[in-house]
Amino acid sequence: MKVLFYNPAPPQRRFVPFEAIKGSAFFRRSNYEAMRLSHLADGYEFYYYDEQIEEKPNFSPDLLIVNIPINLARYISTTVKEQWGNEITTICYGVYATIFPEEVKKFSKAVVIGDIVSVWKRILADFRNRQLSEIYEADKIDHFNVDRSIETKYGLTMVLSQLRTSFGCQCDVSQKDFCYENVLYKSYKEWGIEGVVSEVARINRKVIFVLDDDFLFNRDYAMNILERCWRYKKMWIFQTKSSIFNDPKILPRLRDDGVRIIYLKEDWLGRDLVKRIDKKEFVKEKEHQISLIHNYRMAVGCKIRLGYEDEDHSFYRRLLKFLINIKVDLLEVAVQTPVPKSLTYQEYEKDGKIAKDTTLFDQWMPVVRLSGVKPQSLYSWMEWLRDRFYSWDSILLRNILISPKLGFYNTAFFYLIPNLSYRNNFLEKVGHPP
Repeated sequence: MKVLFYNPAPPQRRFVPFEAIKGSAFFRRSNYEAMRLSHLADGYEFYYYDEQIEEKPNFSPDLLIVNIPINLARYISTTVKEQWGNEITTICYGVYATIFPEEVKKFSKAVVIGDIVSVWKRILADFRNRQLSEIYEADKIDHFNVDRSIETKYGLTMVLSQLRTSFGCQCDVSQKDFCYENVLYKSYKEWGIEGVVSEVARINRKVIFVLDDDFLFNRDYAMNILERCWRYKKMWIFQTKSSIFNDPKILPRLRDDGVRIIYLKEDWLGRDLVKRIDKKEFVKEKEHQISLIHNYRMAVGCKIRLGYEDEDHSFYRRLLKFLINIKVDLLEVAVQTPVPKSLTYQEYEKDGKIAKDTTLFDQWMPVVRLSGVKPQSLYSWMEWLRDRFYSWDSILLRNILISPKLGFYNTAFFYLIPNLSYRNNFLEKVGHPP
């Protein structure tokens, strides 16, 4: 049996024949669920089709698996019919399929709610027996192993390998309505430490990008993994919440275990920056926290969600100055985009303040209407902030400020390369998925 996994891409990143692949290779990473599914598809011919790096393959599948992001649902519904017709059995999963299964049933044979890998063996068995159900609802997470041959596909990054040690949302309560992890995985599940160590041992690349929502959520578990994997000399990139600063003694251990970049999640700066950005105590606190990480030769990424009330162009100018002054190394900006059907979404919907067009839900196009601010203005302010932060003068200035602490090697590979990769994506207008 032949299985085709279709990972769609937005128009600005979609592959065009006879043209160079768009965007920086640093961010061209394989779909992790495809790697998990392929591992469990022993005995089946499994082909991974990523629309970002190739045109439609000459491959006639028996089963088509489609990942549906919220903003691409309309595009996928027409593309599946145009490219594969009604003869191919289509299984759809993803954030949109989990939230709107009835809508997806209109163009898909079966819909998966939640983690598709958890019900993958049942789907294959039902397909063989011609008893495919319309809805599959995953109630637990069972499988962590992956097929890493997909990562070597031409066009994908050769710099790093991805890794999952846990599934489930660990966001603060104020951030959960914006988190896709909270939609797909209703319960928290960790991989056994022995399994993680064995997986790291067979990863050939030196840099490992951890996809966990908060790698340090279970601190003892995370540190055990890092210390058990120390002998493999890997270099780690992960994200975590601001609670990392509750125990600064962990920082030298992270450095010794090979951590190179720590992304601080949205809770670190919070949702009330408009009120706090000019307070000296707040600025001093954030500068000190970043300095703590820099002192141990680790770069700092900052994830920030914008698009709240009382923001104006003056605020964005002050925000840029603030981010540079506290010495943030990497910046990922997202606009306030509550997940459809969440409590925050319903509150905005009740007041008529949120867009209904799901094609806008890419976490970059403004969907919440702010008092006295046009969506076009908010978009231009965010784009200005992003472009100015990754301008040449900003990159060089921040490089001068932090290179004495990071050292030559870390500055070159974990400051300059990521900064230039972000800059390259924005110059090519392909953006970066928050």
